[in-house]
Amino acid sequence: MKVAELKSVLGQQDIGKMNVLEFAKGAVINLQLKAGQSIGRHHTPSDAIVHVVSGRVRFGIGEETVELTRDVVLHMNPKEEHELEAVEDTSLLVIKIGDDTTCGKEKFLSRPKS
Repeated sequence: MKVAELKSVLGQQDIGKMNVLEFAKGAVINLQLKAGQSIGRHHTPSDAIVHVVSGRVRFGIGEETVELTRDVVLHMNPKEEHELEAVEDTSLLVIKIGDDTTCGKEKFLSRPKS
């Protein structure tokens, strides 16, 4: 059994990322964004489940955009291109399931969307 606690990782940053748990075929990441911050289009080679812990975020997947709020869960298929923008200060749990849990864009851009 593994137990982990989510902590604020933003501090002076606008986007924070914390590896919460890793297991044989997956990983859990806590992603935190201040309102107005965005992460450009990228993908992950694994299935990804996104759970909104707090806040509100817009996800662009393909040609569709959805707004997610607290306690909403989103599933993305492997290699599904997506981008996101925090409407409010937001904390997300990203659960990646598969052999390769890397991200197609490990360097997140930390700037407000114009």
